[in-house]
Amino acid sequence: MKKVRPEKRFYRQFISGRGVSFEISAGESDLWIYLPEIFTVPEDLKKELLDYLILLRKQIEFYIKQNPDFYSSLVPICVDGVLLPEIIKKMLNASSVVGVGPMAGVAGVINYFVGKKLEELGFNQYIIENGGDVLIFSSRDRVLKLYTGNSKIDETIGLKIPPGKWGVCSSSSKIGHSLSFGNTSIATVIAEDVVVSDCAATFMANSTTVEMFKKIAEEFVGKQIVSGIFGFIENKIVVVGKVDLVKIKA
Repeated sequence: MKKVRPEKRFYRQFISGRGVSFEISAGESDLWIYLPEIFTVPEDLKKELLDYLILLRKQIEFYIKQNPDFYSSLVPICVDGVLLPEIIKKMLNASSVVGVGPMAGVAGVINYFVGKKLEELGFNQYIIENGGDVLIFSSRDRVLKLYTGNSKIDETIGLKIPPGKWGVCSSSSKIGHSLSFGNTSIATVIAEDVVVSDCAATFMANSTTVEMFKKIAEEFVGKQIVSGIFGFIENKIVVVGKVDLVKIKA
């Protein structure tokens, strides 16, 4: 996994609500974690989560050294599943469902396992954001701001996520450093599996036209791979599936 300078996560300033938030980072993984059930963050919690994040990254990095195709492939790969680390299995399975390379789900899979760790520690609600890819576990509705690069949209429209556990992942061919071959300003995918959501967002961002984006989105939703998809491409909004857009204050 290559090392890059962390991007400034300007959107984290827009968070509101009770609870606490904090950041942990290792390599490319820059996580913002929100816990609505507590009001101060124990230092041992941050250390335990950081140590776990480093462990997860080391598992991926070690596997890449042994299997370079895992890092470079843009399509699903088949490997012997015996004795694979769980994080590698999760990436392989999700990428196979969607039709992309396994590294397309790396941010989502980090969120998934950090979320599992929080649940093991007794947290029943949390939000984890990692480079724009979000895992939400909440007992109530949550509204996420959209970032499309178009101020008229970004200042007025939000995405309401129902109670439960949801992956809400975004990818773009114009924003950020992710590899993309498309013409999509933003593709945001809602799914019960955050790793599938991450992989599908990468796939959607490769769309070059509105028609292509809509066709792929309808296939994903029709096959129940994901729940809903929001896109902004060629200055047009595309919404497919269960996507609840709400008006927000600027």
